[in-house]
Amino acid sequence: MYVAEIAHNHRVQKLAPDGTFIAEWKGPDSGFYGPRRIAIGPDGSVYVVDSGRNRIVKFSLNGQVLATWGSEGSGDGQFKGFSSVAVDPNNNKVYVADSLNSRIQVFDSDGKFLTKWSVPEWGRSYGYEDLAIDWKAGRLYASSANMNAVLIFDLNGNRIGTLTPKPPDKLEGPSALALANGKLYVLNMTGNRVSVIDL
Repeated sequence: MYVAEIAHNHRVQKLAPDGTFIAEWKGPDSGFYGPRRIAIGPDGSVYVVDSGRNRIVKFSLNGQVLATWGSEGSGDGQFKGFSSVAVDPNNNKVYVADSLNSRIQVFDSDGKFLTKWSVPEWGRSYGYEDLAIDWKAGRLYASSANMNAVLIFDLNGNRIGTLTPKPPDKLEGPSALALANGKLYVLNMTGNRVSVIDL
């Protein structure tokens, strides 16, 4: 199963591996407004960044709304211009890129606020920040189109360092991350290309 967010159509679609349409989710109550990213929990639950409404919506695999949390602002559990969500399948914690507040917020799987980490490099408009978790290595990777490196944290929020590809490749507006087979795939907005970093 694949789940794809469609920001401009304000919906999430569930597709079979061959691309066959299965279902469409328009969100709870007032519906989605600009869904940006999704993450899948270890139990198959689906977390959706509903950026226009400054909230996270959690679904069951069959599309039932299980939880929602968030509002606009800078307090704990509030978001401003947030763009990404990632789930650690080892502890079921939910990590949210709260971009314009220059931080990553951490929640339990029901939306209870746990902690936050400062990311001073964030806070500018149109950064398209993204997160990826390597739970086996205990690492969280964070990107922004306004940086030329990927930030590395441990899962307690300690900054470990940065990642860049081997020269002559370089990051130019890294805006999306994906982990697979020990490699970090980074989408560069400039040049419309993908960099591959061997971890």
